[in-house]
Amino acid sequence: MKSGFLPSGKTLSGVLAGVAVLTGFLTPSPARTAEAHNVRLLGHSDLQGRSSLQIVLKGNFAYIGHHRGEELNPLTGKVEPNGTSLVDVSNPREPRVVVHIPGKKGAESRAVQVSIQHFDGRDYLLRNQESDEFTGFEVWDITVKTHPRLVSIIGPLQAAHKSWWDSKTGYAYLSGTQPGWRGQHLILYDLKNPHRPKFVANWGLPQQQPGGSGGDGVSLHHPVISGNRAYLSYLFGGDLVILDIADKVKPRMIAHLDFSPPFSGIHTAVPYNGLPVSNFTKGRGDVRNFLVVSEEALALNCQELRRQIYIVDATEEAHPIPVATFKVPDGDFCERGGRFGPHQFAETKDGEPIGGTLVYIAYFNAGLRVVDISDPYRPREAGFFIPEPSAAEKMPGRGPIQTNDVDLDYRGFIYLTDRAGHGLHILEYTGKK
Repeated sequence: MKSGFLPSGKTLSGVLAGVAVLTGFLTPSPARTAEAHNVRLLGHSDLQGRSSLQIVLKGNFAYIGHHRGEELNPLTGKVEPNGTSLVDVSNPREPRVVVHIPGKKGAESRAVQVSIQHFDGRDYLLRNQESDEFTGFEVWDITVKTHPRLVSIIGPLQAAHKSWWDSKTGYAYLSGTQPGWRGQHLILYDLKNPHRPKFVANWGLPQQQPGGSGGDGVSLHHPVISGNRAYLSYLFGGDLVILDIADKVKPRMIAHLDFSPPFSGIHTAVPYNGLPVSNFTKGRGDVRNFLVVSEEALALNCQELRRQIYIVDATEEAHPIPVATFKVPDGDFCERGGRFGPHQFAETKDGEPIGGTLVYIAYFNAGLRVVDISDPYRPREAGFFIPEPSAAEKMPGRGPIQTNDVDLDYRGFIYLTDRAGHGLHILEYTGKK
């Protein structure tokens, strides 16, 4: 286990916020047109110019979390701290911001989850807040989209990063830091009644727990949940953990794989189970389970160990093993400015685990990359789309395209957010599926 990677006293969120600030002061990129292969643009929204991260699609709405900052909201006529945007995408060619829920002053509101038609029949949104005023999570009633209403909070915490809300069970899996713990770890809450969040359990690596030692520099980025499994990615520390969460009070570690050293930290791990593979004897291991794992590019202009994607065979889940890698060739991306490298996968399609054999990757200045893993041992690029900055966004300080997150709706349309404030791009994959 590599410790000390994150300086003592620093949080994962604080480090990432610093990188985001650097991104905001880049010089404008040269004028470019969109670049695409097997992907076409359907629609675009400027999202009021807000720096954007997590996007979740459910039904005809996109829910988008924003990084720190403030922008004019034309719907209210006020300059508002960046928070959470609700976007009507029923017509993907004309997406429409319905409401912006401001964050607290100076807050990170990057992460968002929703539960639609919850146990009580209403719609709810869960988001993080990291500010001097409050650090934790908020639950909002968004049944009437134009009039969201705060109904409860979880906190205060020492850090609040990203979460997963399983709407089928009502349990929320949070990446945050409780007092006495080291770095971000897993926090479980029962949100079947969103008005009364109920704490269930904490889970962390031994060195993160109260009384543990050597935990400086180890921090969970976020969990991905599939059935009774949680896949935990440690951006600082480099750990990939598979948890059995059948017993919510006492999660049990099934597997632990450490990527650092020799490589960097793990940002996201998404399961792709039941994939048939060639060159295996029929009936003898020819259907296998995999995890697709990403690192995150953090430095500008490629000034770091090159980040990549890993394909991990987890068929024997107690003994996961990397079997392949993927990365986009350099081309001229290191000279385009900003970050170049992987960040985040599409984890869901209309709120459900994504599945299939195509992986959709937000790749910062290389835009969207679509990777075919029908042969998991030989991943290959099947398409890409690098957006063109719109005329209104080609301004000093806006910088190059920085595709930050990606998700899919029930129609299979692809949605991209941008860290540098270039808005929401709605795409359609036109290649072989």
